[in-house]
Parts: sequence; structure tokens; C-alpha cells
Amino acid sequence: MTLHRVVEREGFTWLDVVGPSRLDLQDIARRHDLHPNVVEDCLDPEHLPKHEKIGDATFLILRAHDNAATDDASSIQELTRKVAIFFRANFVLTVHRVDLEEVASLRERFGTGEGSAECTLPLLLFGIGNNVLTSYEKPLESAEATIDQIEAALFDGGAPPSLERAHHLKRRVSLIRRILWQSSQVINRLVPQAERAEPLYQDVRESVEALLFWADQLLDEATNLQQVHLAVASHRNNEVMRVLTVFSAFFLPLTFIVGIYGMNFARMPELAQPWGYPAVLVLMVGVSAAIFVWFRRKGWLGG
Repeated sequence: MTLHRVVEREGFTWLDVVGPSRLDLQDIARRHDLHPNVVEDCLDPEHLPKHEKIGDATFLILRAHDNAATDDASSIQELTRKVAIFFRANFVLTVHRVDLEEVASLRERFGTGEGSAECTLPLLLFGIGNNVLTSYEKPLESAEATIDQIEAALFDGGAPPSLERAHHLKRRVSLIRRILWQSSQVINRLVPQAERAEPLYQDVRESVEALLFWADQLLDEATNLQQVHLAVASHRNNEVMRVLTVFSAFFLPLTFIVGIYGMNFARMPELAQPWGYPAVLVLMVGVSAAIFVWFRRKGWLGG
């Protein structure tokens, strides 16, 4: 466990705990009067964002996007990292399993070093919430670019893109949308303790609403993209079947004529005539020409 005593001054304290064990959290809970259920929630790696009021304290869970997540990440744990926040009017405790850039940047900003900024509860909560939400901007931008790439590849006439890629994209955007919706529920329940802090809370609310709208839009586009992908694949299969059907239609009557004249009857009239076989060949050419003209008029030859 790594314990960062980021801010310790009269009237306000911020402790940041990285990678604690169960015993570490139980000890911290006893020293800072935390509810035992909070310890269990901190240890659950798949816990969704939540807001819980416990006496004079508030317990939050937020999830930041994991930059190391792969494109085929299919679960909350694979795609995001959890940060637990316990705060009172003059005390904040943050807990996370691995050191998160979203929290590390605030440690550097509000730390006790030279040039550090003043740290208050509204500023700290705003900083954590804003950094967590900002972590989703890059994956959403990447998802939007991927959708554009797949759409362009569907209609460029080359090899169709992988349907599996479109599926993973939709799954990833769906997970992000779910996390953002849960985060919006948490953020909307935060109540500023002073009127001057209201603009900070409002900024965070507007940010999560904008990201949620963006995720909804991308999810709709990803769903439509899958449907278009299947429609294009079906259309290409139909084109192949059309070509095969045209060839079959040309050769079927010719095969029928050849089959009849290949039976080797003893009394076939054209065997005794010098024009017999040329006449059959002309008949076959005429049948092919008639089929071609008919298909052309019907527009079955593709223009």
C-alpha cells in the first residue's frame, strides 16, 4: 500500500491510498470512522459508480477509462479503473488499486510542494470528477473515427471490413455509455456546501451530460453500422448469385439441346444432312442471343 498525505493543514486533509489490502482498509476505516460496508465496496473491482450518504459523510465511486484497455475489452473491469472517494466537510480520502493519472495530476497540483494550488473540498471534487470524465473523450473520439473508417470501407468497393470489429466497437461504446449514465446519477446527487461552489458542480454536470449525449449518438451509429454491414454483405452475396444465375440461364437451354443430340439415336435426320450440325450450332447461338436480349430489356445484366 502507498499512502499519500497530499494535503494536511488545519481545517482540511486529503489522503490518497493506492493499492491497499483488506487489512489496510480496515485499519483506515477504524482511524477515520468509516462504515465497514465502505471497505467492502472499495475492494470490489467491478463496482459501478455510486453515491451513498453515511451519517455526516458521503461515499462516492467513480470509474475512469483505462488507457491500457484493448479494443476487444468486453467488461467494466477491463475497460475502466475504479476510484473510491470518502469525504466530509474537512476531510477527503481517495482509494484506488493502481495509481491513476487522473488522481496523480491532482496530487501534483494540490501537493505541499512549492507552487502548489490551494485545495478545498469543492475544488478537489471538481478536479476528480472532471479528470474522470475527460478520460472518456479520447476513446469516444477513437470510436467516432473507427465508425467513419468502417463506413468508408463498406462502400469503397474493396474487401469488406470485419464484422467482428464493428461488434467490438459497439460493445465498447455501450460500456462507456453505461458508465457515463451511472456517473451522471452520482454527480447529479452531489450538493454544493456553499453557493460559490455551485458553478463548479454545474460544470461537471454539463460535462457528463455532453459526454452521455455523445455516447448515445455513437451507440446509435454503431448499431446502424452493423445493420448496414449486414445489408451490404447480403447485397454482395445477391450480386454473386445474380451472376451465377445469368450464366446458368445461358447454358441451361444449350445443355438441353446438346443432351438431346448426344443420345445417338439411329434415325436422327441431321446425321444424313451436311447442314445438320451447322444448323444446330446456329440454333444454339440464336437461343443465346434471344436470352441476352431478354435479360437486357429486363435490366438483369446490371446496366
